[in-house]
Amino acid sequence: MSLSVIAGVASLALEYGPAAIRGISSLFGGSETADKVADAVEKADAMFGATKEQKELAVTRELQNLPPEALIELEKIKVELEKQKTRRQELELNDKQAEHSETQTTIRNGDNAQDEYVRQTRPKMARQSFALMVLYIVGMEVLKAMNFGTGADTYLALTIATPAFAYLGLRTVDGFAPYSKSSGDKVAGVIGSVIKGRK
Repeated sequence: MSLSVIAGVASLALEYGPAAIRGISSLFGGSETADKVADAVEKADAMFGATKEQKELAVTRELQNLPPEALIELEKIKVELEKQKTRRQELELNDKQAEHSETQTTIRNGDNAQDEYVRQTRPKMARQSFALMVLYIVGMEVLKAMNFGTGADTYLALTIATPAFAYLGLRTVDGFAPYSKSSGDKVAGVIGSVIKGRK
């Protein structure tokens, strides 16, 4: 019997559980092989303290004891489980895209808000977040150079910068500009910034 098919079924079966296996069995009008796979998964799940790899190995051994003619049904089960995995991934991707779209809409609405305070809140938070991250990294690295501490922590720096990166991921760098992106004062704002920089 093909070990790759058995190992694939064992891994997917553990991921989806005995209920999903029995559901697949009903698609075939009842399948003794699928029921045995479900039973093997239930036994593996009952292995207290066992790792995922140990459970997979236990299911694989159980499936290796099936008669050779069961391979055809195992291949069908594997195909159905892979289809379920693909459908789940598509649903998760759609959810993420919907969430991303909702966040973009929220930020755009903020950019277009009539209220100046609302319009400037997100860009200001992003600027402050980015500035704090830079200050933290520079400060910690200076202290490290002076033999104090171990320098900046990457995860802490990224945590501080989360609002900035969230904003940058959905807008262009001009999201940090102190002027409204939705109004006609963008050019004036850029020119004003350049003039201030020369003073």
